[in-house]
Amino acid sequence: MRTKPLQERTLHRLWWLLINLVLSLAAIVLIDHFKETIDRNLALAAMLPVLANLCGCSGNQAIAVSIRELTLGLITTKDIFRVIRMEWLLGLINGIVIGVLLSIFMVVGGQAGIIDPVETPLIFGLVVGLSFALNTVLAVALGASIPLILKRMNIDPAVAAAPIMTTIVDTCGFFIILMLASYLLM
Repeated sequence: MRTKPLQERTLHRLWWLLINLVLSLAAIVLIDHFKETIDRNLALAAMLPVLANLCGCSGNQAIAVSIRELTLGLITTKDIFRVIRMEWLLGLINGIVIGVLLSIFMVVGGQAGIIDPVETPLIFGLVVGLSFALNTVLAVALGASIPLILKRMNIDPAVAAAPIMTTIVDTCGFFIILMLASYLLM
């Protein structure tokens, strides 16, 4: 067995990145829709890349585990709901831990002058913590299930899973944090 030639590898991967680019435009529109919320709570702008990074990493961990377990024959495409159930609980625990730690940093960091303080640090911490918990659950559930769905559709999960998961998780995460901030901080 030999690897694919450069041109074929490039086109195959580029196709999924271009789909990701087009879908990412939704995130731009979404963020622009909440510009008043961001203007009144500038610390939210700092949270968006952190949310995307940590939740994306969580989802990519779940993708890697699913692909490994598929390859080893530990799971099949029929195990999707069992896999989602296991990852959902893991995502909830990890999301709560990371959300609480980041919330504490935002509150303490603002009071200590490490970062600019927010007007209502406890509510801001709640928005950040809850957003991370919800989006991490989504990230790991998608990360675990997308490879199984792609495999069932005869699409290479190693190439397509991460771009699909990343776009969905980033856009949903931005929506969750900005929507919560709109209701709780405005």
